[in-house]
Amino acid sequence: MTGPGGRIDEPRQWFVDPLTGQPLETESEQTRPLPVVQETVPPRRRLRLRPTLGVLGLVLVLAVGTTATYQAKTAPPPPSAHDLVLPDPVPATRIEPVIAGWQPVRSDDHPLVYDVPPDWNLEEPDVAIGYETPSGDLVTLQGVARYRRAFCPGSDLSARAIAGFTSIDEGEVGDLAQAAEETTIRWAEAAYGHTPKAEIGKAGPVPVLDGGTTATAVTTTVVPAPDGPCPAPSVAITAIALPLRALPGSGRYHVLLVLADQGIPGAIASGVVLKMGESIRRE
Repeated sequence: MTGPGGRIDEPRQWFVDPLTGQPLETESEQTRPLPVVQETVPPRRRLRLRPTLGVLGLVLVLAVGTTATYQAKTAPPPPSAHDLVLPDPVPATRIEPVIAGWQPVRSDDHPLVYDVPPDWNLEEPDVAIGYETPSGDLVTLQGVARYRRAFCPGSDLSARAIAGFTSIDEGEVGDLAQAAEETTIRWAEAAYGHTPKAEIGKAGPVPVLDGGTTATAVTTTVVPAPDGPCPAPSVAITAIALPLRALPGSGRYHVLLVLADQGIPGAIASGVVLKMGESIRRE
């Protein structure tokens, strides 16, 4: 799956059920409308979807039917005859972690790198995950790393925490703090549905390694529906948004998003999440 910012000449995206591996219908191929729950909410807190799972909802939500999650990998076009006679490219320089003992994570859609602890599982840079919500909005992550992947029986893609880069257009929000807050809200509603037990924290600064840039972090805490398999008592959704000057001309805020189950043994602490944010640098 290619996240926002993909080019029109990229291969057609396929929606895949992570439980069965079978292709899903795209939005244009669907024969019936997706259900939408209407309700009255404050303008910037659009928690409007049905309850789903927890971090587990990222991979099991298809089982309950109304929200599609997908994972895809961008395939390069076949080489031309001219390409086949070109010399082999020079191998890319290995990216080293800036935190001793951690692992660097790359993304094909974001020219950024961040580090995660050694016990996290890394996806390839061209792999993305995300949701298509009942309202048709798309939220995606690229440069993905997972903690305790496949912890829940029957789901190889379940995880107790997941991290990756996403983005939000500068015209959709007023400033950096709002970009971080709005990102957590979008993921809360897409991954966990409407819940009255959601608390949005205050914005705080995060010194980023790259060029002395200061990012802004916001954490929203959500209580998932308790009836799903392998639920967590709560989930901390942290968005660490970089200022526009970090990537001038892109027209969007780049955001490191971390969703981490809380109230479980071995839960990812907020200090670890902020340390991941501090390691962000240009590729």
